[in-house]
Amino acid sequence: MAYKNSVTVYIDGICRASNTVMPLKFGNYLDERLDECYLSLRAIKKDDFSPLTPVEIIIKQEEYFGTGDNKTTVSEKEYVEYYIVANDNATEMLIGKGVYNHELYLIEVTKIAECYVVDTLTYTNDLGRTYAANGGYAVPQWE
Repeated sequence: MAYKNSVTVYIDGICRASNTVMPLKFGNYLDERLDECYLSLRAIKKDDFSPLTPVEIIIKQEEYFGTGDNKTTVSEKEYVEYYIVANDNATEMLIGKGVYNHELYLIEVTKIAECYVVDTLTYTNDLGRTYAANGGYAVPQWE
């Protein structure tokens, strides 16, 4: 049995799969931390990816038997991850040529919620005063 993994990366709707350095480094956390990904791109004719740029990563895994034309696929799985650019560290490969290497730090889309300004929201227990009014003093129980 053999496996074939393929990754397709779309940054701001443009496919960047041919410039992606493998393997990708994911951090899918199950606690209060946000999921993250470190993505390296080589030889891109773009000098900067601005923060909050949408990124879509499609991971396909194929499990098969055989080789060449005699290949029998057992199962195919596809995972789609959505991120936004949090930080971009770009360096120009050859000075003046306009070709850059990028080290992108991606974070899950939930981070966009920090960009919205909202009013303060508080909850008040309106029935809280009835607990004090109906309660009695604690009486010790002696044996």
